[in-house]
Amino acid sequence: MAQPQRTFVIGDIHGRAYALAQVLDRAKFRKDTDKLITLGDICDGGRQSRQCYEILLKIKNRIDVIGNHDLWFYEWLIGGAELPVWTHQGGYNTLYSYDYNRKNVPLSHSDLIKNSLTYYIDEKNRIYVHGGFHPKVPIERQDRDFIVWDRSLIKYAKEGHKITPYAHVFVGHTTTQIIQNGYTVPLTFGNLTMMDCGGGWNGKLAMMNVDNMSEYYVSDTQDPQMFDESDYPETEEDAW
Repeated sequence: MAQPQRTFVIGDIHGRAYALAQVLDRAKFRKDTDKLITLGDICDGGRQSRQCYEILLKIKNRIDVIGNHDLWFYEWLIGGAELPVWTHQGGYNTLYSYDYNRKNVPLSHSDLIKNSLTYYIDEKNRIYVHGGFHPKVPIERQDRDFIVWDRSLIKYAKEGHKITPYAHVFVGHTTTQIIQNGYTVPLTFGNLTMMDCGGGWNGKLAMMNVDNMSEYYVSDTQDPQMFDESDYPETEEDAW
């Protein structure tokens, strides 16, 4: 008997292919049946951005939401712009993963970014964004850059406000480590859950089953240092 589809949301991956493979493995994620919603910032941070895209492209049921780092990467892809604000916040590690050459970026990788959504609302009225949004303005009237960059929605939820009209809100962009020092698992305030647990730096990558909200998986703690691919164990990543 076929098992029902499960739906997961994952925080900012930030070039950590081993961590990505690790949480997928720990969740026993089924790449042909389960659904994964990514909250943006797939690249930058670790040196395995290319491998992260390759892993994600193997997942049949996937929804991608755009992040600010994805947009910076895409600007380089389409025009060669190496913005200092990008390269000094993990962009050089993404360039490294493609040997500093745009011609080495497969079309499937650039299409993944190009086709990413500004926000996603599922059939249970749960909304997924990278940064946040203005809680008093209809989401369809808000600017993409604001949605990608906003951090104020977390403060709004933390103050005890329910974010309407949504059943639940999932955000990345702002790490749980900033809001609660040393916290590296998903953090919920009211009907908002933070999924960026610092995997891009010295925290953990987190993935949650959105249908029960109690089942989540985290990677090992990440090292902020820049490593070559040879420094990563060849275990879960090989399986993906």
